[in-house]
Amino acid sequence: MTGDDDRAIPHTAAGPAAPGDPVRRRLLEAPLEMVGQFADASNATLLVRLRDRDRRSLDEVVAELGHEPSVEDLDPSDLAVYKPRRGETPLWDFPEGTLHAREVAAFEVSDCLGWDLVPATVRRSDAPFGVGSLQRFVPHDPEQHYFWLLEHGEDAVVRQLQAMVVFDLLIDNADRKGGHVLLEQPGSSTPPDPAAPRIQLVDHGVSFSTEPKLRTVAWHFAGEPVPPRLRDDVAVLAADFDRRLRPRLDGLLDDTELATLVARAGRLADLAVFPHPQGPRPFPWPLL
Repeated sequence: MTGDDDRAIPHTAAGPAAPGDPVRRRLLEAPLEMVGQFADASNATLLVRLRDRDRRSLDEVVAELGHEPSVEDLDPSDLAVYKPRRGETPLWDFPEGTLHAREVAAFEVSDCLGWDLVPATVRRSDAPFGVGSLQRFVPHDPEQHYFWLLEHGEDAVVRQLQAMVVFDLLIDNADRKGGHVLLEQPGSSTPPDPAAPRIQLVDHGVSFSTEPKLRTVAWHFAGEPVPPRLRDDVAVLAADFDRRLRPRLDGLLDDTELATLVARAGRLADLAVFPHPQGPRPFPWPLL
């Protein structure tokens, strides 16, 4: 299940994202229009449309199609997933009103590592229901979730899943369900290279706790060696945390959460093998 060639792990230049990044700029600036709601989400999770390229209203789209549009009827590069703060279900073990900020923080960590695991995500205040996270929509087949990828995925995908395990250890993801692992399909604004299929990870609202809460389906690599490149990337991040990552997390995590994050990064830099299930509740429920 392991692979020695790390070149298949998508890797971008680490450090602060360029201000001119077109995907993030669109998420921050494009006019938004509500499309629908994801009914099975525990917190308000809404599909919105960016109208800077296609200025037709949804009503005009309906009139042209002759029916209510499905996701397949819309350009996926114009879609985004919006999670407003006011739609968050209060949790006893996470500060109220912070889940959307943790979604943004997860992207910032992935981006700073250069692993390209989390779709571009920003915090936006002028959205339909106020401040919340806004994330690039990832076109995917919901049947191709973590368990399917583990069985059918190419070596390139398996190596990305290994990176996901280290990423979840770093952010202490308390809810890595199989359905939160997406294999990106062609047709997005940043189409994947057919020679190197790309996974994208979503739903990180219950991450970055100051107490261990890791819950994940991805224990299949337990006991196998952690690829050196992954350890090296985390070591670089830990050594230069204050300059490279702390400014990007300002206002998203509090000081105690930041201190816990950098301490975890220091420990993970020396992680020789993937861990076995740990804690009283190592698996999420449901698994998908």
